[in-house]
Amino acid sequence: MKMNNKGQSLVLFVLMIPVLLLVFWGVYTVGRISLLQQELDSINDLVIDYGIDKMAEPDTSDKLRKIIIKNKDDIDKIEININDSRIKIILEDTVDTRVSLLNHVFTVRSVYTGYIDGEQKVIERDK
Repeated sequence: MKMNNKGQSLVLFVLMIPVLLLVFWGVYTVGRISLLQQELDSINDLVIDYGIDKMAEPDTSDKLRKIIIKNKDDIDKIEININDSRIKIILEDTVDTRVSLLNHVFTVRSVYTGYIDGEQKVIERDK
């Protein structure tokens, strides 16, 4: 008597679909978070670099905020501190996954500090 393996393959395939969808969703979510982190870091680096050159001007903070908003207009939190010849910028935004299995909102934070050391610009990412 010959056995038919088509039924076993179908059952195995049906059982693997949720696992594969979960893996694809996880890769997609991690990619969104990484992309947002990279975008915030790039904006922060650009703005700090510009701000170091314009630090002596009275409305530097407003100019920096406008540049940030021009690059990404839906950032949840923008904090700019200019003191002691240093600029510190904190940017925060969220990735909402509440429509998926995790049902969570991830917060991505980018913190950079910039200053002039001698004649060289120094831009550091804070942890």
